[in-house]
Amino acid sequence: MTENKPHQSTIGILYPGEMGSNLGKLLSEAGFHVITTVEGRSPRTRRLCHEAGLSVVDSLREVLERSDTVISLVSPGAALSVARDVAVNIDGSSRSLLYIDANSISPLTVTRISEVLSQVTVDFVDASIFGLASQLRQRGTLYFSGPRAKELSRQFEPIMRIKVVGDVPGQASALKMIVSGIPKGLSGLFLETMLFAQNMHLLNEAIEACDEIYPSIMEVVRRMLPTYPQHAGRRCQELQEVEETMLMSDFTPRILRAVREVTSALASADWPDKHDSQRWTIAEIIEETHKEGTLQTRSLSNQSPEHKNGRAS
Repeated sequence: MTENKPHQSTIGILYPGEMGSNLGKLLSEAGFHVITTVEGRSPRTRRLCHEAGLSVVDSLREVLERSDTVISLVSPGAALSVARDVAVNIDGSSRSLLYIDANSISPLTVTRISEVLSQVTVDFVDASIFGLASQLRQRGTLYFSGPRAKELSRQFEPIMRIKVVGDVPGQASALKMIVSGIPKGLSGLFLETMLFAQNMHLLNEAIEACDEIYPSIMEVVRRMLPTYPQHAGRRCQELQEVEETMLMSDFTPRILRAVREVTSALASADWPDKHDSQRWTIAEIIEETHKEGTLQTRSLSNQSPEHKNGRAS
């Protein structure tokens, strides 16, 4: 049993939500021993681990003791905290560990994580995952950057499509931020215009027209929007990371800021059966959002641009 060989091709995942459990399943099927812990995690995480067939150990410390490589897959807001927990629990250890951060975070957050891990015996690779969790094998791509990125790519190539984007941590995350802003922006624009269509009693006709005229755009919308009742909060955090990075690069995020405001309003909505994302169609999301008044002006901002700029009459 591989349980008796804790350091032989063992990968720890922190912490397996939908993406982590699907990646863990692929790694396990490829011959890696994949472990995790559900200490302090939700019943949903426990269920996903069980369904993916991952080995569950008692604690984070045990994951670190048994693993050669650890992959962090959490919400953007938790990425730095998880890295700090890893550093605390491995501090003083004589063995080395490879830490992969595959979260949707900014290059600035990557730098902070790298600084934390540089204080202990941990090598760091920045990563980003493109594609739906349920379609990683068929359509997913895993990007790496960092000093050990090329070495790591050779280990993961049998599992899914791999691309190395550079030797500097932060490059993979920056690429994810750049590319992933497009579908989030399309979803935000589509939602806002379809709310107007609903207000004009033209929702079904508008969706049908978009399907006929913009099939490629609608493919993106149909892939993204039905997941928003469950994932709008995470997407809002990702957009916040993009905004902060653009501001640091002397860019003013105008459209992305508006998209983040729309996404934030959706995240704060009281969605029925919020974690059952499969039940929502596009029309149902539009109708529920319209009924709740989620995206009314007061939900997005307490002041109009005129008030903010001191031009109110």
